[in-house]
Amino acid sequence: MDAVTILLKYLKRKRFIEDIEKSKGEVKTERIALRKEDNLFIRDAITGIGNILKEDLEQHYYITTVKMGVFGNILTYAIILRDGAEAEIAVYAREGFIKQHLADKTIQKLKVILC
Repeated sequence: MDAVTILLKYLKRKRFIEDIEKSKGEVKTERIALRKEDNLFIRDAITGIGNILKEDLEQHYYITTVKMGVFGNILTYAIILRDGAEAEIAVYAREGFIKQHLADKTIQKLKVILC
């Protein structure tokens, strides 16, 4: 299963979203090379910027929240799916009336920490 599907199924189960197909357009993805090929490295890196909602060490993924915005009051939801020395990052951010490109900013923030 790909990172987008895993993330959206989790968010639907927790009732953050209503329709998976409709929400796929709001998810941004990117593939990155990790600095270290280790699950503990990913866990330690993302603990400082948000909360880990789910971790699966068998399938090597973490679902986390990332605090964004000026005061850190906006939460975006991200999955980091590790595949060896690379990882796929998928981010879901619910945008309001004014588009702030939160998903793109979250990916950049995660790239700084993980790469």
